[in-house]
Amino acid sequence: MMRYIDQGKTGDIGVKPFLLTISIIFLAYIIGSFGLSIDYSFHENIGDGTGLTMDHFVSILGENRVLFWLMFPFVLVFVAFLLAIKYIHKRSIRSIFTARDSFDWKRVFISFSLILSVLSLTTFFEIYYSDSYVWSFDFSKFWVLVIIALLIIPIQTTIEELIFRGYLMQGLKMKIGSNKHAVILSGIMFGLMHLGNPEIAAIGNHVLLYYVASGVFLGLLAMYDNGLELSIGYHAANNIFMALMVSNDWQVFQTNAVYVNTAPPELSWVDLLISLAVFPILFLIYKRIFKWTSLKETWNDAD
Repeated sequence: MMRYIDQGKTGDIGVKPFLLTISIIFLAYIIGSFGLSIDYSFHENIGDGTGLTMDHFVSILGENRVLFWLMFPFVLVFVAFLLAIKYIHKRSIRSIFTARDSFDWKRVFISFSLILSVLSLTTFFEIYYSDSYVWSFDFSKFWVLVIIALLIIPIQTTIEELIFRGYLMQGLKMKIGSNKHAVILSGIMFGLMHLGNPEIAAIGNHVLLYYVASGVFLGLLAMYDNGLELSIGYHAANNIFMALMVSNDWQVFQTNAVYVNTAPPELSWVDLLISLAVFPILFLIYKRIFKWTSLKETWNDAD
């Protein structure tokens, strides 16, 4: 069986299909991004768009509506990307998801449950010992948030996995011939994608290290487990939990969550290192659950 990271060799692998696929992804995202501005323009004069911040959109449209429009471009990208894989690259849809004969939903559920449990324990521990978390539950808004979170956020997280841990990581392995370099480079790309997030400006560029580490970790899950099932479950659990449980006014997700964190935006290097230390622990848990072997050989594998 061809390993998942090597499946970029299947189908049409020329430069033209790659450039066309990337162009379609960007076009789909740009088209979807107009939704927020168009909706806002029905309520306020948008002018030339300069000076508008997320606070402007939230104040007029509300958190749930803004979240929907922020997620909407990913729905278009998801559809466009899968069509490009099938009709431009002439690959099977399954090959971009997994190296198995069929997609393993059980693995998604296990990974989702594991990360949701870890986030719940750590967050509720922090809430209990901190005065900065304020109860803000409003059922009339929360039930709408739940629908958006459960239906659309998984599409957003899945397309990010398909592009970074699937398309790009497989493509990098095909071009440079090294598993470890493909994992690391795709992780760096994933981190750089978050440069525009508001928490980077609020806290500092050192937060990018967390996003890069997250990208590398998710790449390791995909490489060692021969598919995206675990990384899809991880990513969905993380983003859904963030949207539903804790919000603030300086992160990318500003939602009608159960709690609002009123603490100022800050992350010391010590706190960052503690956060990064979680990844090796999680990796060992995944390794034990799914009984991975030949870790060193797979990491050092090169064509």
